[in-house]
Amino acid sequence: MELKQNYIEFQKEIESRGIEHLIHFTPTINLLSIFEQDKLLSRALLEQFDIEQTDIFDYIEFTDEIRFDDKSYINLSIQHPNSFLFNLFRQKTANENHIYWCVLKIDKKYIYQADTLFSVTNAANSHNKRNVGVTGDINKFRMMFANSLPIVTSYGSRTITRKVKDKYPTDEQAEVLVKNEIPMSDILQVCFKDEKDLATGKAALSDYNTSNFVVDTSLFTNSRI
Repeated sequence: MELKQNYIEFQKEIESRGIEHLIHFTPTINLLSIFEQDKLLSRALLEQFDIEQTDIFDYIEFTDEIRFDDKSYINLSIQHPNSFLFNLFRQKTANENHIYWCVLKIDKKYIYQADTLFSVTNAANSHNKRNVGVTGDINKFRMMFANSLPIVTSYGSRTITRKVKDKYPTDEQAEVLVKNEIPMSDILQVCFKDEKDLATGKAALSDYNTSNFVVDTSLFTNSRI
């Protein structure tokens, strides 16, 4: 794993804020291919290797662009899922009986991997890409935790005033973008909302080691506590 040149600065920021992990949510139907490949892959690599996965964006039509246009990156959040998107995806797939959800907790070290990028809001936000930038420097990482953060979308503009604990970004839609792949060994936990989903997930992956499958209800709420 190649690190950013100033990775120690990042480590100090991470430690001082009490950041514990990164987050990626996915339909549990995708767990099989993740386990088969022994890694979480970007959309570009999935397409390159012709690996079948359910694309959650197939279920939703957006009036605004929501997916970061570089498919070689995996979109992650810090500490807690992007509740806006997570709720939307779960609502839109509520009638799809084969789809339920899990949340992956991922090693925080990817914050200071050399190719990792940061976005203070949704990385697909066109105003943000043009005027703020999606970059991998320490200043952009620190900007994710700004006390006051102006956000401009196609729907209008607003300013978010920071009211959360140090470990959470100011905007819950802030993203950490990791290049290409994340090995299974760096997925700390696979989290489910209740015991029923946990049991179903374990049964579906019975040929694999599921010792890090847990129930973590807090990740399935809107609350960043």
